[in-house]
Amino acid sequence: MTLLKVDLDIHPPEEWLKDWVKTRKVILKKFGLKPEYVKIFKTKRGLHIYVKINQELSDTQVNKLQFLLGDDCTRVKINNWRIERGVPYWNKLFSKVLYRKKSKVVECWYCGNVIPLR
Repeated sequence: MTLLKVDLDIHPPEEWLKDWVKTRKVILKKFGLKPEYVKIFKTKRGLHIYVKINQELSDTQVNKLQFLLGDDCTRVKINNWRIERGVPYWNKLFSKVLYRKKSKVVECWYCGNVIPLR
């Protein structure tokens, strides 16, 4: 079982969202995959979408599929860094902003993530 996580920073109209889900199923079908379910959760900034696939995929394949499904590009890049560094729980969706420009930060020596200082 593989769980794809897609972060959309938009609240589209309901009709658009239905078409979005249909087109994502077409993309997955192109790769020989069929989703067991698609769950959508509203957030302040947009949507978090979970797509369950009954097939096991590598971390790189999961990140690629999330990108093709429309995941936030910055999140895809950060996830790719985590995968390259071997971080075990690389596929996270955050509910709050952990980093703001102009804040004091330090880079984690282990995973390379930027950590804000108070």
